[in-house]
Amino acid sequence: MLKRVLFLIAFSSLIWTSCTKENNAPAIDLQPEFYPLNVGAVYIYDVDSTAYSNFTGGKVQYQFQLKDSVADTFTDLTGQVNYRIERYKRNTVNDAWKIQQVYSRNKSIRAAEEFINNQRFIRLVFPPLRGSEWNGNSKNTLDKQEYTIEDDISPLTVNTLNFDSTVTVKEIDEFNLIKEDLVKSTYAKNVGLVQKTVTDIEKNISTGVITNGRIYSYKLSAYKQP
Repeated sequence: MLKRVLFLIAFSSLIWTSCTKENNAPAIDLQPEFYPLNVGAVYIYDVDSTAYSNFTGGKVQYQFQLKDSVADTFTDLTGQVNYRIERYKRNTVNDAWKIQQVYSRNKSIRAAEEFINNQRFIRLVFPPLRGSEWNGNSKNTLDKQEYTIEDDISPLTVNTLNFDSTVTVKEIDEFNLIKEDLVKSTYAKNVGLVQKTVTDIEKNISTGVITNGRIYSYKLSAYKQP
């Protein structure tokens, strides 16, 4: 009987100690600040684009600006709060902004999503650790696409803006003798998307010369957080 009592006391102490350690363990920092969503935030991007045509055999370069404004929120059928983003475009700083499209973003504890062009993409996961992988197309009708966080959190300068903490997500990485398809997006802590590069080109298999497609980049030039 005494042995049984001593066993119960020891077992209870073990359980209490385990629970105490669990309750006192520091909370995991998921770092959702890499994808902030705040009504009133504004982002202006410089866009450089080069289009190649196998019809004309030449290329055309474009430069313009895009402005993303977080205009409002709405609740979808699942009860999720979404943020409506209004995208504007102008060719030069002297031109008036013209509305281009409206899309939305939302964020849960573990992931950040973007609904654009009638497709939903999982753009980032939390915490944004190097080597993290996920299917960015798991909530849309497109083929599976593995997204990967390439490097550890690191500083980066975009245009003249300096950011202490950024992460880069490789969204697409396909390369062969006749085609290159590469998409990378970089997010800064407390800012959001600061840079995006897209390469979608076809090449001559014999010479490697680009024959068709486009290469473009977004680079943040100014932003405002409310």
